[in-house]
Amino acid sequence: MFTVRTVTTLERCCPNGHEPLPGLFPETNHSVRFCHICGAPIEERQEPYDAAYCSNCNNRVDPAWNYCPHCGQGR
Repeated sequence: MFTVRTVTTLERCCPNGHEPLPGLFPETNHSVRFCHICGAPIEERQEPYDAAYCSNCNNRVDPAWNYCPHCGQGR
């Protein structure tokens, strides 16, 4: 069975609310420092979200999966 936990991630965004182009602000690429629309410095903020974990081995799983690829336990 899978369990759901609330975890936080570091998200990069424009302070003026402009939506990034796909792949423009990935979490691993910190070379983009300014918004491509208004030129404002990109801010980092922590955002909470729900993530699925295996209740048997506590590894992260995709909620669409029917079993855990780490230990083999089914939903």
